[in-house]
Amino acid sequence: MLAHRLATGSCFIIFVVGLLWLDATMGAVPIGSWSLPPGLLLAGAGSILVGLGSLELIRIAATTGIKTNATLTIGTTVCVMLATWLSSSLPEMFDATIPLTIIVIAFVASLLQFSRGRCVEHAFASTAVVMLSAIYLGVLSGFLLLIGADISIWMIGGVALVVKSCDIGAYFTGRAIGRHKLIPWLSPGKTIEGLFGGIVGSMLAALILNLALGSPLAWWWVLIMGGVLAIVGQAGDLTMSLFKRGAGVKDSSTLLPGLGGVMDVIDSLLLAAPVAWWMLRLSLCSEA
Repeated sequence: MLAHRLATGSCFIIFVVGLLWLDATMGAVPIGSWSLPPGLLLAGAGSILVGLGSLELIRIAATTGIKTNATLTIGTTVCVMLATWLSSSLPEMFDATIPLTIIVIAFVASLLQFSRGRCVEHAFASTAVVMLSAIYLGVLSGFLLLIGADISIWMIGGVALVVKSCDIGAYFTGRAIGRHKLIPWLSPGKTIEGLFGGIVGSMLAALILNLALGSPLAWWWVLIMGGVLAIVGQAGDLTMSLFKRGAGVKDSSTLLPGLGGVMDVIDSLLLAAPVAWWMLRLSLCSEA
């Protein structure tokens, strides 16, 4: 299992680093008098990942008897993610309204779709799945792209490194000295010792990254950011565990050998993305 994780994880890292380098090289893509924000290739790859993630959420919902429309769910989620990313280069009066408008349109479309033929038995739950996917996957992954558009393409990799350092630290610390279960009814494999090991791992990763990049941010603030992202990332992981345990499934899918599904890989990044965006923006504004 560990060998599969390392192999799949290494391939995934190489792929992401390649996209980061290409997008950093391309920068903003001009279209007439307007420009697409940086991160075009990441947005394309993200659309595929988010689409696969939406399918996994649909399958999880289906195991509990909730059926939804795959085309509507995936289309809404991808559009919301892209609209959130594009908002960084839109006029201020439109920057937040477009993704919100897409969510409203999807809500109305869901109500119409799931009440056809006067069959309203599952309209509430089915509509909720579409909205969950749009917000949980679409908006939160859009924040990850916003980090690249508003701050730096490479900072997306930095945030991912800090958050995933918690996952790695928690895994190995838990295996080595984990004795006390963190939340056994939700995620039996997680331990309190593993959580603290993961937080330390994220803080060290953030500090090393800050030194390597020559960032103007104070070391103590970087450590705080690393600790906060670690905790929020673990909360994101537990959020997905909540959905899977409620549906009685272990992994969101078997797409990635040793890692599970797309949601099993990106779950810790989703909740961390908006927190990272806010902390980085506020930090840079205070330094300016």
